[in-house]
Amino acid sequence: MTENRNNIGNQPFKAAEAGRNIAEQAARAATEQAATAGEKAARDSAEVFRKGAETARNSLQSGLETATQGFQRLSDQFTQVLGFSGPQSEELTRRSSENVQALAEAGTVLAKGAQDVSQEWLGFAQDRQAKNLEAFKRLAGCRSVQDLITVQSDLMRDSFQALIHANKRMAELSLRVANDASNRVQAQGDRTHRAA
Repeated sequence: MTENRNNIGNQPFKAAEAGRNIAEQAARAATEQAATAGEKAARDSAEVFRKGAETARNSLQSGLETATQGFQRLSDQFTQVLGFSGPQSEELTRRSSENVQALAEAGTVLAKGAQDVSQEWLGFAQDRQAKNLEAFKRLAGCRSVQDLITVQSDLMRDSFQALIHANKRMAELSLRVANDASNRVQAQGDRTHRAA
């Protein structure tokens, strides 16, 4: 009879332990499913970014080639209308061609920069995904409301700091790309002025 009372008295503890075990198993299963889904989403996102950057680069290159041909035709017509011939015509055509080439180089730099920025954002997203998975595990391991609030506060602070760092990195990268593209156009302008 005493043994029966002990079993009855332990039932709430056993039920709580069984509930905790079920919750832990569910948390592990959910974490594994989230990790698998997250990895697939990251791979899919990387492929979309890669294809988008490649398409943008190809479109830019095609547009620049079309612009070069258009400038060449315009230059030819301009020289005919104004009566330039011989060395003057050749010089004008050469300068126009060099200017278009400088613009094409700047466009290539900008397209590459856009690809670098998208890769950087993808890296940030993948890193955040891994951190969020880790955060989910930490939250699932909380045993009290106070632990939950502390962990959630730490996670929010870390996420905000990571976002600030990523934005700073994107701004630095964008500025570098813009300066590089600008320098290419400016260098051509300087060469043109020296030749004149």
